[in-house]
Amino acid sequence: MIPALVAAFLATKYPDFKWYLALLCILGVCFAHLSLNMFDDYFDFKNAEQGDRTALVREGFRAMTAKCPPLQDGTVSSKQWLLASCIFGAIACLFGLPVLIIRGLPILWVVLATAVIGLFYSAPPLKLGYHGLGELIIGLIFGPGAFIGINLGAAGEFHLSEILISCAVGLLVVNILYVHSIMDYAADTKAEKRTLAWLVGCHATIPKKEGTKPPTEEEIRAGQNRQYITLALITFVPYLLMIVAVVLRAVQPYFIVALLALPWSIDLFRSMLAFKKDPFSPVEKKWWYGRFQMWEMIKENQLDWFMLRWLLAQKISVIFGILCILASIVEMIITIVNM
Repeated sequence: MIPALVAAFLATKYPDFKWYLALLCILGVCFAHLSLNMFDDYFDFKNAEQGDRTALVREGFRAMTAKCPPLQDGTVSSKQWLLASCIFGAIACLFGLPVLIIRGLPILWVVLATAVIGLFYSAPPLKLGYHGLGELIIGLIFGPGAFIGINLGAAGEFHLSEILISCAVGLLVVNILYVHSIMDYAADTKAEKRTLAWLVGCHATIPKKEGTKPPTEEEIRAGQNRQYITLALITFVPYLLMIVAVVLRAVQPYFIVALLALPWSIDLFRSMLAFKKDPFSPVEKKWWYGRFQMWEMIKENQLDWFMLRWLLAQKISVIFGILCILASIVEMIITIVNM
């Protein structure tokens, strides 16, 4: 919802902006995201059995074993899960239909492109997320894709001046996935899911297939270093993009307020460096992280090592987005006052 809201508020400056179309776009994006997330879980469940992950834990790796729990414990069947995925996708289409009728075909091509690459993120035959392209796809969908689509839907136009902010927002969403993929690296690789962490690390941090020469300590260190250099870029480049956008006057100077999210990003990066040094090192939830839903249950199930970092990455995206929205509201107020 946050990338969609940021895009909608930035579009308010266009003369043909319509709030009711923006709301339909935001709801459509949310249900489409829900649908595609469930499709991703469905195909992940089909591609990797729970036994693969528990075996890794027995082998001494740290893996997220609670993957698609409703499917794994039999609470719902895979057919029921697939049906729910399709229903949520249909609801997204219903929200988008009035927008298509009013704005015309340009919005349709954006929606179709994002739907296809989103579905084939995990779905065969492409399985793009299994070949190191998953993070790129998500960044495009929740960055430029969301901004172009919602601007066209809500206001009927999109300008390249917003591309810097859209890329910043997209990278912060990528960060959620990339943090996840670093911590779930061994399990994903065993399931033959080639994430960005695998791509930049050159699959050097876990043993190769039987009968081949195992990686050397130097190869392992080099792979990990590349992973964390990439993490630093994904974590901090969004703030650089915001500074560039302000300097180039692509946005008003008060959008620099988004840099207030930087302390959370610094702490997350430090926590990930601690994970690199020792995956079993304890984690600390600091008071200024804010509230995490079901945190006590997470600790009881010994998932805090994973969920703290993953939820913190999500929170950074939310905080950055809310700050951008507040800057947009200030811009709206100033525009109204000066009329």
